[in-house]
Amino acid sequence: MIKSDCLCQKNSLFQPKIVYENETVFRNFNSVTIGRCINCGLLKTVLQPKNKFNPQTTHADFYEEKHFLFVSLLQPIVDQIKKYKKTGLVLDVGCSSGILLELLKKEGFDIYGIEPNKKAFLISQKKFGGKIFNGYLSEYIKKKPRGFDVIIYNHVLEHIDKVVEEINLIKKVLKPGGLLVIGVPNINNIIFFLRQKYWEYLVALEHIWHFSKKYLVNFLNKKGFNVSEVSFSNDRRPDYPILKRGYFYFLSIINKLFNTGELMLIVAQLKYDKHD
Repeated sequence: MIKSDCLCQKNSLFQPKIVYENETVFRNFNSVTIGRCINCGLLKTVLQPKNKFNPQTTHADFYEEKHFLFVSLLQPIVDQIKKYKKTGLVLDVGCSSGILLELLKKEGFDIYGIEPNKKAFLISQKKFGGKIFNGYLSEYIKKKPRGFDVIIYNHVLEHIDKVVEEINLIKKVLKPGGLLVIGVPNINNIIFFLRQKYWEYLVALEHIWHFSKKYLVNFLNKKGFNVSEVSFSNDRRPDYPILKRGYFYFLSIINKLFNTGELMLIVAQLKYDKHD
């Protein structure tokens, strides 16, 4: 058993589920353990002192080089938001190079972004100027508090150590009835079941938390949100050899049959009483 803080309580015990030892594929992950909380079942990456999380990893240059690809991947987020909000103030936390903000701006939203990585921040700042903040939400709301209609955490929440505290900050700047849009990897899918430690979306030195739909929906409900919609997608793996692509395509079909997928997008609305 490993002792570590969980979202459910401090000093929880984690049963090791995935242990990286003597790895040849993921050498950097050696000595890393992903454990399951014995109280709530959440998976968490637990590092040895010699390992370090890299929460600010960014691929901003790659996003810009593959701009057209990422437009197609991010457009469904815009489409989901437009089901509930046609206009309004939007904050993208972890906005990287700002591709999602570009799409939202074209739809008429008043956009703002937060990006902790300096390189990604500078790329996004060139596009949107003072609407991009270099830092974290905790710092941003001290300087520029405002009520947002939509707040987005697209592949960001799994990187954040103190998720409960982050949710509490979100509730301070999201209007009652406003949307919280979260995109994260989903462990409850056939590809993770088969691949385990080799599933690409574990990213054990970047992702602290490994969510399932059931866990995250229940967590958000307890924290004062009504989950309106959950949708799923699967990685196309376009750079893989054709036989591997066929294998993963077959697995993605199985995921769809069971109404799940490697990636999930959750749209939740802040309750008007904002209770914890």
